[in-house]
Amino acid sequence: MAHEEYSSLAFELVHVDAGELITADMVGDAEVLVVELRGDEPQSMQRLTGLRTRFPGLPLVVAMRDADFATTRALIRQGVQDVIALPVQRAEFDDVVNNLLALSAKATDTDGDLAPVIAIAQSVGGIGATTVATHLAYSLGANSPRGCCLIDLDLQFGNAASYLGRTTTLTMEHLLEAGDRVDGELLRSVAALGDDGVAVIAAPEKIAPLEAIDADRLMRVIELARRQYDHVILDLPGNWANWTLSAIDKADLILLVVDLSIGSLRQARRRLTLFEDTGIGADRIRVVANRIEKRMFRTIGVNEAADALHYPVFASIHSDYAVVQSAQDQGVLVGSVARKNKVATDLAALSDLVIAALGKV
Repeated sequence: MAHEEYSSLAFELVHVDAGELITADMVGDAEVLVVELRGDEPQSMQRLTGLRTRFPGLPLVVAMRDADFATTRALIRQGVQDVIALPVQRAEFDDVVNNLLALSAKATDTDGDLAPVIAIAQSVGGIGATTVATHLAYSLGANSPRGCCLIDLDLQFGNAASYLGRTTTLTMEHLLEAGDRVDGELLRSVAALGDDGVAVIAAPEKIAPLEAIDADRLMRVIELARRQYDHVILDLPGNWANWTLSAIDKADLILLVVDLSIGSLRQARRRLTLFEDTGIGADRIRVVANRIEKRMFRTIGVNEAADALHYPVFASIHSDYAVVQSAQDQGVLVGSVARKNKVATDLAALSDLVIAALGKV
């Protein structure tokens, strides 16, 4: 490691192999991270992806040879702030780094106003994660002056708006298309606040490839929502893309919704391993077991699930498919269909646990 002065900027040059992990000790108190990317070495790209996840708040610049427009665009979509050419030119280096430092300083000045984020992840699709998200949004929205923003990031099959009985002509697609033009006013026009305190940013009407989502634009939407509302909930897709971990890493609390099937628990364990590998701490993760049948109808219990996942089960929710389906078809909460229903009681208890957990973040 060598300490050098490059123009007016001080930096440390660290030589590592393409597959070698860049550690927190190497990064230290750096304000910008510039990393060489070798397009012909897969390990180099894997390391870059890991860096983006482990140091989400640190501006990341890629330096590489012969980067064409398509490569540059792909990298920026994955959360890289900028791409510079090798060999490095002093003027380009100074401009890029100084601009990022200025933006970082501006963001730091206002970070104290950001609302907490709860990400709702699912082990597999179709296990009731959106039901959890909508009921949690209602509880948080009802108890906060500026309400709760529920962002439906299941961009292909999301139903959060319909579960809450909302019809809208504007969706997440319009916010992503607006790019840098998105501001608080536009966001509020898309996520109209209802009488229940919940503002829903609906999933797009048209199915689009998940990989087509611009990560930077999505992060901008999330940040704006954190400035406009008291709580933000991200309802994540069952299938993950490059931007999914970036969104998750914004979360103060991650609820991983599972059921007690072998397939769900196996995929949940893979999700948890991915979290661990990308530096997402266990203190931010809570496992929620959904659709719990009476013991006589199941072979795997909550305790067995916790043992298999090596994580405690934070909360469990009973199964009552008919009542839940009836509520969703009507666009209302489960408690509106059957107030004393066990599912409604469990969802309310989960909300209380989440509010308590957020108080400790």
